[in-house]
Amino acid sequence: MAGMRFFKGWLGPFRLLRRYTSQQPGPGRDDLGRLYQASHLLTRNPALVLIPSEHAPMEPQEEWRVRLRSQSHPPFLSLEVERAPASGRLSQLRGMLALLGTCVERLGDSEEARAHLTHRPWRFVHVVEAVWGDYQTLYRWVRASPWRTLATCMGALLLLLLGAFAGLVQNCREREARLRATHEEAVLSVARSRAPTLVDMADEGPAPLSYPLPARPFIDQAQAPCNPKKGQVEINGGCWVALEKHPPCYEDQAEYQGKCYLPVSARSQKPREPRSIHP
Repeated sequence: MAGMRFFKGWLGPFRLLRRYTSQQPGPGRDDLGRLYQASHLLTRNPALVLIPSEHAPMEPQEEWRVRLRSQSHPPFLSLEVERAPASGRLSQLRGMLALLGTCVERLGDSEEARAHLTHRPWRFVHVVEAVWGDYQTLYRWVRASPWRTLATCMGALLLLLLGAFAGLVQNCREREARLRATHEEAVLSVARSRAPTLVDMADEGPAPLSYPLPARPFIDQAQAPCNPKKGQVEINGGCWVALEKHPPCYEDQAEYQGKCYLPVSARSQKPREPRSIHP
C-alpha cells in the first residue's frame, strides 16, 4: 500500500474529513492502518475509510462493492453485493468485512464517531442518493435486455413526437379560428356601416360609388323583400339596382358577378301616405 496515491483530502469518491489519530484510545492504532471520517462525493453520506497498513491482516486484491442492511421490523440482516469480480474469492470478502468490523469495534462508544455516522445529509442529497442507488439496477437491466431497452426508448420518443405534433396541430387550428373570427368581424363591421352612396328611387337618380359588394346589407340600405317592378334585385339580403354598365365599372359603383350595382335606399320601401284623387 506504500505506493498508493490520491488527491489531498480525497480518495476515490470519498472526501476525507478527519483522521483518527493514534493518541485516541482504540480506533487510531496503526497496526490496521489509517482510519478516516469521510463522506461520499455525490450522496454526502457519512462513511469510514480505512487505508490498510503493511501490518494489516489482509490487503484488498479484488474490487468488491457491497451494501449492508439491518432492519428491526421485521428483524433481519442482509449483505447485498452490488459489484464483484467474476472470479472473486470469498476470502477477500471475509477479510474486508472482518477488517472493517474490527475498526468499528475499536471505535467503541465514541460519541464523535456516533455523531458522524448517524449524520443525515441535507434534503436534496436524498434525491441524489436515490438516483445513485438505483444506477446499478438500471445498468444491469439495460445490459440484460438491450433490445427491450431500445424498444422502450423508441416508444417513449415516438410518444413524445406524437404529443408535440398534436400540440402543433391544435395551435394551428386555434390560430385559424382566430383569423376566421377576425375576418368575419371585419366583414360585419363594414356591412353595418352606412353606405357611401345610395340609390333613392323615390327622388333622384343614383350617385355612383366604387366598392366591392358587401356580404350583408348596409344599415341604411333597403332589405329583402325587394320590389322587382322597380328594377330591384336581392343580393345577400339587400336590394340593389343593376346597371347597364359591365365591369370595369365606373367610379363609385359596386361590382358583383360581372355586373355593376348600386344599393337601394331604405327610404324607397317606406309606404307613401294615401292621397285623395278628389280635392
